[in-house]
Amino acid sequence: MRVIAGTARGRHLLAPPGELTRPMMDRQKESLFNILMQSFPCDGVLDVFAGSGGLGLEALSRGAERATFVERGRHALPVLERNIAECGFKERARVLAFDAWSVDPARIDHPVEVVFLDPPFPLVITTPKRVAELAARFLGLLPPTGVMVYRIPSSVAAETALPAGANVLRHIDSGESLMLLVRPCALPDHPLPSDDGNG
Repeated sequence: MRVIAGTARGRHLLAPPGELTRPMMDRQKESLFNILMQSFPCDGVLDVFAGSGGLGLEALSRGAERATFVERGRHALPVLERNIAECGFKERARVLAFDAWSVDPARIDHPVEVVFLDPPFPLVITTPKRVAELAARFLGLLPPTGVMVYRIPSSVAAETALPAGANVLRHIDSGESLMLLVRPCALPDHPLPSDDGNG
């Protein structure tokens, strides 16, 4: 697992032990960021259930000005903080060591254009409605032109884990997981570019 592009390109990232975190593979991440960088402002990002921080760190490497990482796992936190430091992003990153449901949006001290929401798969499988409520909360932080990247297991029907009224711009199917690019409201005439054929 590594940073793919930008100022920290090639930097290898540590991964937390255990199976609760599922870092995104390089090919998936490259496909995702090809879409994001062409279609959405990425100056401020929020990485929820950050784990190793791979998504937020990729955004910082590619030019995002600020990133906030939400992670409370006792094994994941030291790994996340080390990855941030070794990529050289301590001045542009902030870690909130809270349960995602306990985060006060007022603690996020910068504009957010992209939210990465990557909850543990068992959580989505057993409590999809609860996770959907969390998705709605963070979706509310975005401007109309922002986007949430919401990763869920492919075994869960997308509509059960989505907040009511969410506008899904794109599905990216990677086998065991499904990435949903979600916008807080519909904006016409804003097509997404094609990636490598998935989704």
